[in-house]
Order: sequence, then structure tokens, then C-alpha cells
Amino acid sequence: MIRIGIDTGGTFTDAVVIDAGDGAPEVLAKAKALTTKGDLTRGIGAAMDALPREALERAEQAAISTTLATNACVEGKGGRAKLIIVGTTAEVLRRVDAQGKFGIPYADVLTTPFVGSYDGAEVTVPDWEELYQQNRAFFEGADSFGIASLYALNNGAEVERSGAAWLREKFGKVVVEATSVAAELNVIGRGATALLNARLVPVIGEFLDAIREAFDARGLDIPISVVRSDGTLMSEELARTRPVETILSGPAASVTGAQVLAGTSECLIVDIGGTTSDISIVHDGRPNRTDGIFIGGWKTQVPGVFIDTIALGGDTSVRYTKNSRLELGVRKVTPLCIAAARWPEVKRKLAYYYSRSVIDFHSRYELFYLLANPGDLERYSSPEQQFLELLREGPISYFDERVGAIVGLKTDRLEDMGIVMRCGMTPTDAMHLKGDFSEFDVEASRLGAKCLLKSYRGKEASEEEAEIAKLADEIYELAQFRLYSQVVGAFAQDRFWPDMPCSLDDQMKAMISGSWKRRRETSPAPFAVNFGGAATLVGVGAPTHVFLKEVGEALNMSYAVPEHAGVANAVGAAASRVAVEQRVVIYPQRGSDGVIQCYQVRGLERLVACDTIDEALQVGRSLAREQAEAEARRRGATGELTCDISDSRHVYNATGVMEIVRDWVITVRVE
Repeated sequence: MIRIGIDTGGTFTDAVVIDAGDGAPEVLAKAKALTTKGDLTRGIGAAMDALPREALERAEQAAISTTLATNACVEGKGGRAKLIIVGTTAEVLRRVDAQGKFGIPYADVLTTPFVGSYDGAEVTVPDWEELYQQNRAFFEGADSFGIASLYALNNGAEVERSGAAWLREKFGKVVVEATSVAAELNVIGRGATALLNARLVPVIGEFLDAIREAFDARGLDIPISVVRSDGTLMSEELARTRPVETILSGPAASVTGAQVLAGTSECLIVDIGGTTSDISIVHDGRPNRTDGIFIGGWKTQVPGVFIDTIALGGDTSVRYTKNSRLELGVRKVTPLCIAAARWPEVKRKLAYYYSRSVIDFHSRYELFYLLANPGDLERYSSPEQQFLELLREGPISYFDERVGAIVGLKTDRLEDMGIVMRCGMTPTDAMHLKGDFSEFDVEASRLGAKCLLKSYRGKEASEEEAEIAKLADEIYELAQFRLYSQVVGAFAQDRFWPDMPCSLDDQMKAMISGSWKRRRETSPAPFAVNFGGAATLVGVGAPTHVFLKEVGEALNMSYAVPEHAGVANAVGAAASRVAVEQRVVIYPQRGSDGVIQCYQVRGLERLVACDTIDEALQVGRSLAREQAEAEARRRGATGELTCDISDSRHVYNATGVMEIVRDWVITVRVE
């Protein structure tokens, strides 16, 4: 089957056409284009138009991945959503630090008591109209709602379903029932997941509208699926209502793409993008997973691939510090080579700085441009307003006399808000200098290197070309070491988790640094600490080939950068498929004397009591399979489904004489 894969990232939009036959997928065509954040359709359309028309017309299906939901979580963006939690109080939320631990803003949540029993036998639905009349101000101005109820998994989510129906009828807005996006008992965690889902509805809706517009404009009337955070697919329609399941869509597609392109089942995957690098580990063909993704301050109950993200990308800033050390920063900036390709005057401004500048340590050669419409200027200080007005004319630097006249100007807030973007020296510019990547304006990168060196030295170089080459090498060294450190940390945590702490201590950092510095020594040290493993390092993302080789050799590990590594996310999207893993839990219900009275089988929408464990297991398997197959169909699965069922149990105590069983878990995987 011929499929289209599209990945919209923070910097580039990638597109591929693959033949997804029974064996390894074959890439028939691939293309890249800059992501156009102001109008996503243009970037998506540009990538599609760079593919052969005949290849597009042969496609029967399309799958897409994106980091838009990821970025929205990190940047605090999204629609105006409100959450109703039935079964807790505002005091309890503050006591457990729901805002700090789960990401729920206190101003956006309304609590009301739950009336009923724990086991679901008795449930009293709240008077929703009375709740509204008592809290009218809370409901005003919301674009969407989430609703979560205590004990919902024990009573078929009766309260959530009732409240959602009332909200939809009353306001005509999107309403998210917590049990539809999360299946854990913790009502605050389910509520956080529902609220985040409601906030993301317009973000993913805008993206899917852009995708559909691009496809319609090219006459492509084919089904479109979206990559979920666990690397499986869901339908376009379902993604519009459950966007929280896409918060790791891009990284998950990258893992799938790397696996299928490298053809290995034991690997550590490194995906170097424009802003960050994602590291994930695959054992026996399946990536490590997390049951609850934590991102941007939100603690969700959304399962997904386990990703370790570091501040290393082609767009990471490079500067000299005041102690004369070259430093790789953490902030994303626009590479000078890309900026000059968009605004030719950038090179003229860099040349002017170079001809006039003396040592400053403030990198005043860097330029700024408007990233988004600032809207109402009253929200900004007077210096910020003046600066924004100057930027309407095009990119400008601190070195410009007009900027120097703005007293008290600081750009950090405007950059953090996503209104202004900085242009500066980056690893992407270093790649242009070394000839490893030359897609954009090489001369702008060369001018940027000269400006950076002059701002540090304060005079022209007598051996200019040698100095520029040395600077590019130093930038590579910094990027390679940061990647090496994170790979070693990922190996250590995978091997020793949960005994190892989440962050590296000073001793571990010193050992990693020492091993990196000694990587080229030919004679063995009397005592040494070596890092490595039998797995394969697999690199994807456009700049990965530049950095992975040195890291692999330092670890004495095999490494691979597949042929189509630069578009692995899009390949992963196209190669993904619908798969559902569903769990049903059986709990023994004991009386006051400790004797088991019945076995409670808990599904997502049903609660069944059985007299014996054999009966409960039979009912549980049937219920799990029924739920998994129904969910697979909702996600867009067609044709015959395969089903794999496994059982496990957890015990409180095993003395060799008696076991106290806590629960039985039935897991069904359908694909």
C-alpha cells in the first residue's frame, strides 16, 4: 500500500511517500520545507509540492505527526478551558499542590461533592443547573470544558456522562469526559488530563484544518491518520476530540521511523531536531514507555514512548561567556544562514557590525525579528513598544543606534512570550562552515563567525580562515559532548532504574567528562571507567550524521545513520499502524472478616461482580477484548484484527505459605 507521511516540526515540515508492503517500507520520494507557523498550510503545501505528483496520486492513505501539541504544552498555549471535578474540594487541591504537581490552574477548576458509594452501587448525579446558577462567573468565557468524577471507573462514569451532556446542551462547546482520555483511579490526574485535552482542541484542530486544506487543494481525497504519543495511529476525527494523545506525536513517529529504517530491535535512538534532541531506548523491538507523560508542568495519565529531551539542536545558540569560554546555550535562535535566506539585508547588517565593532561580550551582532503579531501594545512597556515598532520594518540588532537609544530595553520577556525571535550563531551555521550542510546562505554563517570572533577578540584575525575553521570545530566538540553525556545518562538510567536518581550527580558528571577527554588515548589507563553497550546507536534528524559518529566511537559502539534519517519522522508516521492495548483489572472484594465476597471486574464503562476468580478471569478477558476492538475501530482500524491476551497478578505478601492477592490484570493488544 502506498502511503503519504508528513511531520510538521518546529523548524521543518517533512513529507514522504512510501510503499508500506509486508516487508520493510520503501521510501519512494521525500522532501523538506520550512514550517510556516503563521500559516501552516503554506509549509505543508510546499513540502507536498516538492514530491512527485504521480507519487502523491498513487497514495491510498496518509499519516501525520507533529510537535505542535508538545510545544503548546511547553509554551503554555491553547484554548480557554475550564474543569469541573466532582468529588474533591478546593482545599484538597491546594493541599496536594494540584497546580504544581499536575498543572491544573486553580482559577480554572470548580469542585463539587460526590454523592454515592465507592463500589458504584449508588450514584447521585449533581444538579447541574443549580451548580451553574451558583457559579455563573466560572462558566463565562470558556472555549471548552473538562469534567472528572471520583469513582468514575467504578460506576461507568455516570456522573461524567451526565455532566458532559448538560454542558454540551447548555453551552454548545467541546466537553471532554476524563474517562475518555485517562483510565486511572486518581481523579486529579484524570482531571488534569481532561483539562489539557480541552485546551489543546483548537491547537490540533487548526493543524488538522491546515492538513486537510493542503490535501484538498491538491485533489487528494484519502483517509488521514494521526500518530499518537505511543507511536500508534488514530483517525483524524478522533484526534480532533482527543488531542492530548498527540503530545509526543513527533518524537513517537521518530522512534518508529528510526526502527524501520535501521532494521534493529535493540537500539538507542537519537533524534536531533532544530530545537532539541530526543533520546529513546528500544528493547526487543518495543520502545521504553511511560504510563503518564509529564510535560510543560502537566502531569498526565497519557501513555507514550519514554523520551529524554535535551537542549541540543541545529538552532541552539552559541556564545562566548565573560570568562572567554565558548558555550552552547539552551535557547533556540534562528541560524544566521536561514535568516539571510529570508532577509538578504541580514548580511549587510553583519558586515556593518564587523567593520565597526569592538569587544563587547554581549553578542550585539545578533538580530531580532517579529515572530508573531504582538496584538494590543498596551500590554507592553514603553521600551518594548518602541522596539516592536522598529521590528515591523524588518530584522534589527542591538548594535543599531535606534535600539541603543531605547533606555531600559530587555528582550527576554518578548522572546519568552514568542513575540520576538533572535538570530545568531548556531550548530547549523557551523555545519554550513564545514560543508556538512549547505542548504541555506553559507556566507551569512561565515560573517556570523567573524562577528562572534571579533566580539570576543576585539580585532580582526590575522589568520581569518583558520580561526573560523577552529570555531566551527569547537562548536562541533560542544555539541558532541552534550550528546555523549546524555547518551551515557540514558544508558545508566535504563540499566539501573529505579535505583539510580533521575539526575546525574557531580561524580557521575566528572566520570563522563573524563572519559570523553580520554577517548582518543591509545594506551590504557591503570584504572578507568568505560561506558558503552551492545546495542546500536541509531541517529535520525538532518544534522545527526555530523555528531553521532564521534559519540559512537567514544563509546566503542556500533552506530548507524540510515539513508533517509533526515525525514525519519515522516517515514515513521507513514509506517505506523493502529494498535490498542487495553487493561481490565480484577479486585477481590473482602468483608469485615477478610473473607472474599466477590471479584469485581472493572472495565472502562462497565463494572461486573463475579462469584469466583475463574468466572472473573473469563469475564475480564471478554470485556478487555471487547473494549480493545471497539477502541481500534474508533481509531480507524479496518479489516480483520489480531488479538493477544496476557494475564498477571500482584500480591501484597508471599511468605511461602500464603499469598494475599491485590489484583489480577488482564492485558489485551489488538492490531
